[in-house]
Amino acid sequence: MNQTTNLINKSQLFFLILQTQIGIGILALPYNMFKIAKTDGWLSIIVAGGIVQILAITHWLLTHRLPKKTLFEMNVVLLGRYVGNALNVGYVFYYVIVSSVITSLYVNVLKRWVYHVTPVFILVLLLAIVALYFSKENVRNIARFFVLVSVLLVIIFILLLSAYTTADIRYLFPLGQQGLKSIVLASKDGVIAMLGFEIILIIAPFVQAKSKDTLKMVSLSNIVVTLLYVYIIVTCYFFFSPDEMPIVPEPVLYVLKASTFSFVERVDLVFLTLWIVSVITSLIMYVFIAGMGMKTLLKKKTHRPFIPLVVIGVILLSNYFASTDDLLALLSKVATTCAYFFIGVIPILLLLVSFIRKGVTKHETNKS
Repeated sequence: MNQTTNLINKSQLFFLILQTQIGIGILALPYNMFKIAKTDGWLSIIVAGGIVQILAITHWLLTHRLPKKTLFEMNVVLLGRYVGNALNVGYVFYYVIVSSVITSLYVNVLKRWVYHVTPVFILVLLLAIVALYFSKENVRNIARFFVLVSVLLVIIFILLLSAYTTADIRYLFPLGQQGLKSIVLASKDGVIAMLGFEIILIIAPFVQAKSKDTLKMVSLSNIVVTLLYVYIIVTCYFFFSPDEMPIVPEPVLYVLKASTFSFVERVDLVFLTLWIVSVITSLIMYVFIAGMGMKTLLKKKTHRPFIPLVVIGVILLSNYFASTDDLLALLSKVATTCAYFFIGVIPILLLLVSFIRKGVTKHETNKS
């Protein structure tokens, strides 16, 4: 199924996963963590990182037992044609919904912070056009783009340093005051914000590296994302007092809005400009995966013809659900519920089935 021109190395795999994991969710993550764990929210992110690592290892084990197979092909091999394809349909819809959530959330932010009078449809269309352009490419070309834009994460890191001129470390203490239960409960929002590691189930067959090196890259990406999220959350908790945090729904942007440089007045707008790249990379990957799912379902050689269909679905859903906050919250809730099932439950069940059906797994391994 793979050609030499469509393979990526382990470094490119790292950036693919990194850019897919980092997305729109970080803008409100410190606020969401604070609602449950208060100033222990950064500890919840560390717990979330541990949970994600366990899930990532589970996903890697599945790709290790069925090498050269994407998730969509694994479903058919392990569950049979009818059940496997039915599940694949569910995955395609799931990734269309996730793509719509990403688009809707960012459009919602843009409407409130920058483009107050610009119609929702125009903003959705602009994001969709970019996703259409890149998602129709092969994995190697997408990976090259992701590597190129990853330097922007360093700039984002530097911009947030401006908050430490007025930071107060005392806001973070006492540590663990909310108790273990609250810290663990808050971690579920952290896990959702760190989704993206699951693309290994689709990308693994395209990686030109040893299986153990693949696991190392997935783990490294998870560590980097966890540390970045801890840094962002701690920065917000240093900047805002415990009394201020409950009334700041997007603390990252408010931190930057309060910061100024001699050559830049609205640092928050600079951040939004850079952050759109991270949003776009996640959107590109999820649209690409949905196209790959349709390719497998209809037994075609390429995913390219299906990308416009996926993008049209994303435009229609985003244009509707981004129109009000209530509808957007509903779509986000649906995506979160589906994520527990498609990213958590199903891969674990597939792994168990792969051990039960050892003959099938061995046959596929010998074929590869």
